[in-house]
Amino acid sequence: MTETLFEYDHVLMRSEYRTPDIHTHLAVHLIVGLGADLQCTVGESRFEAKAVIIASDVPHTVYSYSGEMLVFLFDPASRYANELNRLYLQGESFACPEEEQVRAINSLWQEHKKSLAETDQAILEYLGLRGADNLRLDERISKALVILKEMDEAPEDAVDFLCERVFLSKSRLSHLFKENLGISLSRYLAWEKMRKGYICFQRYGNITDAAMMAGFDSPSHFAATCKRMFGISFSEYTKS
Repeated sequence: MTETLFEYDHVLMRSEYRTPDIHTHLAVHLIVGLGADLQCTVGESRFEAKAVIIASDVPHTVYSYSGEMLVFLFDPASRYANELNRLYLQGESFACPEEEQVRAINSLWQEHKKSLAETDQAILEYLGLRGADNLRLDERISKALVILKEMDEAPEDAVDFLCERVFLSKSRLSHLFKENLGISLSRYLAWEKMRKGYICFQRYGNITDAAMMAGFDSPSHFAATCKRMFGISFSEYTKS
């Protein structure tokens, strides 16, 4: 049985899916094996590890022969992703936590008796990921991110809407977004649309409603985007 905690800035799953396709998306990963080592392909590198941190926008697939992993997905614009980059990745495409850290994370997971949210926070705090306010953004980009978070969907005219609200031209907003976050605005909007689709599905439990409310053309478009971005079908996700 998969367990999932869905926060706006990150997701935690105890996952049992196996051999996902190689895929690329904007989330920063932390994946920890629960038992067997992980079989990792990250970019051109293939290796075994007990845990791995993977940078945003790097082709990858990770699985465990036991089938069980803790999978964290962090919004690339979040403070958690910033701290992972600063403390662990340091400009590299991936990093492997020390064995002592992996054992501690496994212990925190095995001993969790409280809510999944409390266990999630205990693991993040152990790793030094406290969501500290050390991500310095242009105030207009900060405002744009807040606006996106508050929107129920990511419509086709989202860029126009953001430009009106933050008083910038499309070219200037796109430039500042890339400069501040290292991510193109268009790709972040695609990520945001996918996230809103998942949020709507969690809320309403219906893929058709979730797809349309999030701004997708159809449920099949939503499902295809899920497969392309995350390497697993939406039906595999819904089993959780």
